[in-house]
Amino acid sequence: MSPSGKPFWYPSSPQSSSSSMPQTPSDRWHGKMAHGVPIHVPSQDNINGDWSQATFTYDTSKGAQVSSLDDSSSPQSRDWPSTEKYYSTPMDRHASRCPRMTLWKTIALPTAIVVFPMAALVAGLLGLIFGYRVRSEDSLFAAVSNSDALSNYAVVLVHFSATRIAFVASWASTLAPLLATFVMNLSSFQSALAMFHASSGTEQRDLPTPYQYSLLIGLCLAEVGRLKRYFSYSRTDGIVIPPVLRRAARTMTVTLVLAVVIFSADTALHYTTSTINFDQVSTVSEMHTYGRGLSEECLILNRTENFGLPCSRNSDLAASNYYAFNQGQNEITFLEHDLSNISEVSLVLAPNQPPTSEHGMAVILLPQTAKVSPYQDYRATTAAVVTTCTPISAECQWKTWGPEDLYSQFNCSGNFYGVLGMAPNLTDTGVALDDSNVPPLGFKPGSALQYSFFMDQDLETPYDSTGVNGPVLEDSQLINPVYLGVAARVISSAQRAGVNMSGDPGVHQGPTQNLDFVLRCQYATYEADYVWVNSTARITSLTPSPNGTLAEIFHGFNIAGSYAAFDNDLSDDLLQSALQSDPQSMADDFANFYSIRVMSVIGPFLSSRMNLQEQVRTPLLVAKVPKAPLAILVAGCLAYIVFGLVSAVLAYRALDEVDVRDVAFRFSLSALGLQAFRDVVTENTATEVDAAGHRVFDEYKIRSETSRVAVEGEPANGFVLKSLV
Repeated sequence: MSPSGKPFWYPSSPQSSSSSMPQTPSDRWHGKMAHGVPIHVPSQDNINGDWSQATFTYDTSKGAQVSSLDDSSSPQSRDWPSTEKYYSTPMDRHASRCPRMTLWKTIALPTAIVVFPMAALVAGLLGLIFGYRVRSEDSLFAAVSNSDALSNYAVVLVHFSATRIAFVASWASTLAPLLATFVMNLSSFQSALAMFHASSGTEQRDLPTPYQYSLLIGLCLAEVGRLKRYFSYSRTDGIVIPPVLRRAARTMTVTLVLAVVIFSADTALHYTTSTINFDQVSTVSEMHTYGRGLSEECLILNRTENFGLPCSRNSDLAASNYYAFNQGQNEITFLEHDLSNISEVSLVLAPNQPPTSEHGMAVILLPQTAKVSPYQDYRATTAAVVTTCTPISAECQWKTWGPEDLYSQFNCSGNFYGVLGMAPNLTDTGVALDDSNVPPLGFKPGSALQYSFFMDQDLETPYDSTGVNGPVLEDSQLINPVYLGVAARVISSAQRAGVNMSGDPGVHQGPTQNLDFVLRCQYATYEADYVWVNSTARITSLTPSPNGTLAEIFHGFNIAGSYAAFDNDLSDDLLQSALQSDPQSMADDFANFYSIRVMSVIGPFLSSRMNLQEQVRTPLLVAKVPKAPLAILVAGCLAYIVFGLVSAVLAYRALDEVDVRDVAFRFSLSALGLQAFRDVVTENTATEVDAAGHRVFDEYKIRSETSRVAVEGEPANGFVLKSLV
């Protein structure tokens, strides 16, 4: 130990001298050699615990007596440094340790910079992911099924902006390379301790060469270029890499690998994260009553006491509560013209099961859909009507007669015949009189329209449910389906432009421009099981009504021998159907119109039914975050945190053993430059003594310098750097 109590390699404080220049350790060392001070390193056996100054012998011949670097005359020189060692002064272990408070201050800042930003980033990212994670019940209906998204365990659905999630995640790849400097700063204390032990022990071969020391400084400064040079240098033949340099390179490599992993995971997360539409579903326990079924009023009605008429012509209600009766009659018109505030008639594609119309359409009664939330889905039952029609003009006998051949007489069966073009035989009050051209129970509201109801598809047996020509049929005798024969006439100009059906066998055309046709139809009632999803109705099953009660509500509403404006709508339906391209399409179109007509009469006499299933959807735009890159990113960040903590623990243990802050702080370009150019004044200025009496290099103390670095030489001979005072 020097008289000041510091190791010989510590720089001393500036003192007065004849040259007024402070001395560096090297100056003091060369001074001793210049004066021939005998300094000899005792052998290991002669070293004792209380020697205070190492002595060495200096060759004043300046090497003249040295014949070779491999001087065989000295047995010790052949084995150096195995037999001749430099030993530092034994130190008091307690005094050499870094003060506890100083130790904590030294490692606290770099540790906090490594740990806390990464920890906050991971916590924030996971907080966003799991705090806004979308949870939903499985949808009851396949049309809005969210099962695919929910069953995809490779992703996390987050109700948060995908752009913001990617922005938060991108900070990980930004921080990772920046934090390498602080990890290497913590690692430098372990490197300093390793150099101290190697310098003062028996493992001096583990010390770095000057060039290796420059690589060590570059690695401690987290320079990627120095790491690249280390790998190329370490592969050179004959190069022995000291452990201290290998450990620093390994530490730097780990930080670089973690940074690459984090960057790759962040890139993958950016590329694979997307925004999708998602319906968050919650089932409803207290369901609405959107279903429809036969009302109690119709169920208890005795048709025999009601003159054989159904509940659509409830005479008792008309007598006792005409307002309620009138409401029902008004609702018929409202439904047919889509003006109802209660219910709505909808034409829906029927499931593929007979009997259905050629278009496969059925008419069902829905609640007024304007009052149903577009995000409300349900399943319910309701009444349905399906009508099918077929052109049978070719099966009928036709005869043209009358003034200017305007009459078209048809005969399709024993009870379905008539004359189109001839006006009906009515009284002044609109009551039909006996007309030989109209069959019994036939309806002829105008010269261009005639129809009748039958119990069979051959149109032979009139359907007399109300007992006009016989007894009133019992409820069990009511039929479903009900058959219908329709004969009508339209003028040829009523066809779609460019369409001419006059030559089709489904149409009869006489000498005039009129087109006559006959349709055989049937309408049937069903119980429809349907779902209402995404504001669209879809029938899942049709079950035929068990009896003819529902069908009779419409059939009985039509009273034989009386006519009303209700039949005018039927004529309008026929005119719209005539716009089709062929007779079969015309029949199909008319069938759908007729189903609406039937349901408009049945609908007011149905009552509400509880839904079978119901759910509420909340449409969301969610971020679909893949778990794999997210997990790798989080794992990389956590690994960085763990690596930083391990580096902090190793730094703590190193400083707790020996205060090597001065050595670690000299792993810098500033210290290396001062050492290379022997700027004594600046070096002493940058060295301070702490409260424990330990000298520590601190480049932030550098305020002014007395020397300059100059270049000497020429391109032919090369250049050298020299210090100018």
